[in-house]
Amino acid sequence: MLFSTFQFFVTTLLAAVCARVISVSEGDLPILALIIPVLWLIPNWGVSALMLLGSVTVYGLTLPHQPISLSVGLWILFPLLMVVFSRRSSIGVIATTTLIVITLLVGIMVTQSGEKLGGTGFTTLIQALSIIMGWWALRQWKPTKKHGWWALVLLLPFWIAGLIHAALFSLCVIGIMATMENLVKLKTFRWGKLLCWTIPTVGFTALVLAPNAELPKPVFVVWLCLLGTAWMTDYILRSVENNEEI
Repeated sequence: MLFSTFQFFVTTLLAAVCARVISVSEGDLPILALIIPVLWLIPNWGVSALMLLGSVTVYGLTLPHQPISLSVGLWILFPLLMVVFSRRSSIGVIATTTLIVITLLVGIMVTQSGEKLGGTGFTTLIQALSIIMGWWALRQWKPTKKHGWWALVLLLPFWIAGLIHAALFSLCVIGIMATMENLVKLKTFRWGKLLCWTIPTVGFTALVLAPNAELPKPVFVVWLCLLGTAWMTDYILRSVENNEEI
């Protein structure tokens, strides 16, 4: 349990580093830096693997054109999707939550169209869809001992070109995936669900607490609303389930 806890804290630390790298680079990361972790994670290719690769590629292409806080903040959709599509959920919960998410995203898109926030509404929509597609693809993923270690060779061009931040980002994401694999295999605690909540939250918090951080109020409000929606939905579903058991 002690080693598992240590791995958990290492994963959260790596998530904070990834968020800071994106911030420092202003989203100007080579697409290859985002693809390398996917190539390492999935040695056998199928529909879900291709969807994950596609979602990561599209997300990476949008990074330079969006506020970093918004790009990182949208990852809070992961725990929300996990809760909404859990076995305790229902059609009513899915419909209500979908309406809330659409309303919040439309609010951000309208703010962007009014030039009160950087980026474009269309890019925000594409980012959100790519994250949702990535979540679905990862949902099909199963831990395995086989990995594409050959993908690490692709890091060499980054070192040669002096793109240390790109290599650091890839290595941190691979580190997150490796520790998550070990923790998900454990049956003593639901580490996977805890990490799904923690990694997006820690990443966004790292941006907020960074020196000279610029956090637009609309982004912060939407992020809080999405987090609150995920938490309240999870709380209500758990309460209903406990009452039914009683």
